[in-house]
Amino acid sequence: MTGFITKLFVWFTLIGLFSGCTAVSPSAPPTTGPVPNGRALVIGDISDEAAETIKGTQPLADYLAGQLSEFGITHGEVRIAPDLETMIQWMGRGEVDLYFDSPYPALVISQETGATPILRRLKYGVDQYHSVFFSRANAGVRSAADLAGHVIAFEEPFSTSGYMLPLAYLIENGLRPVEKESLDTAVAPDEIGYVFSTADNTTVQWVISGIALAGVTDNVTFGRLPVDTQADLAIFAETGNVPRQLVLVRSGLDETLVAKIKSELLAMNDNEAGQAALDTFLTTEFTEFPEGPDKALAEMQHIYQMVQAQK
Repeated sequence: MTGFITKLFVWFTLIGLFSGCTAVSPSAPPTTGPVPNGRALVIGDISDEAAETIKGTQPLADYLAGQLSEFGITHGEVRIAPDLETMIQWMGRGEVDLYFDSPYPALVISQETGATPILRRLKYGVDQYHSVFFSRANAGVRSAADLAGHVIAFEEPFSTSGYMLPLAYLIENGLRPVEKESLDTAVAPDEIGYVFSTADNTTVQWVISGIALAGVTDNVTFGRLPVDTQADLAIFAETGNVPRQLVLVRSGLDETLVAKIKSELLAMNDNEAGQAALDTFLTTEFTEFPEGPDKALAEMQHIYQMVQAQK
């Protein structure tokens, strides 16, 4: 029995010695590569097609994260919100770092969370756009004033070209736009009723079929309509231009990191990897505001506040 105990003692002693030989010495170099659960750069979007949106946005998140390792960022993430209210909550809590959208929803988020617009995004190569009012060519509509007592089709409540710009245009021209529940709702002679169609193609169909006297869309979408469809329609008013999309950074993000993100976005189309990410993100490039951010944002803020006051 004593011999058995002696053998066990020797066995455990040898295990301890070999274990000591395999331990990492204090002078060993640190492990390299991504740190598990490290800081992520989070890009947010609003979509009802999450998988498709993530597919298009993830390469951008990965590319930017790869340029920001000096800030402890190890990977990129894409978070898809079901609606604007959810995105406001996420950005307000610091859960989303970057967000891209047209001016109206971007300004709503900015007002609610303190997020800051830093650049323009040229989605599909479009730097700026505006709204066009149109009716059937034979409807006899010559100006927005002719819409009094009738219904016009807007797109949706958070659309820049299908709501914010046309609503502000009507207000600026001394007219009285009033939201209606449906196309059949009565409209007073001194009102211009508006109803949301939820989609540009629905707006066009309502106007062509005579369900709505007029509709609104953006100039780019109108220009892409079939030639015969455009021939049946007539544009009778247009708004001023605004940037196609804005780049928002959340409040509280380190200023040095924001500057780096901005410089990397501006330089993306200068290298192959950046260009590939841009292509997947359906973006030609990111650019500065031509007349400076202060002037561009002041003009958009004026329009935004006019629309908010109408609610």
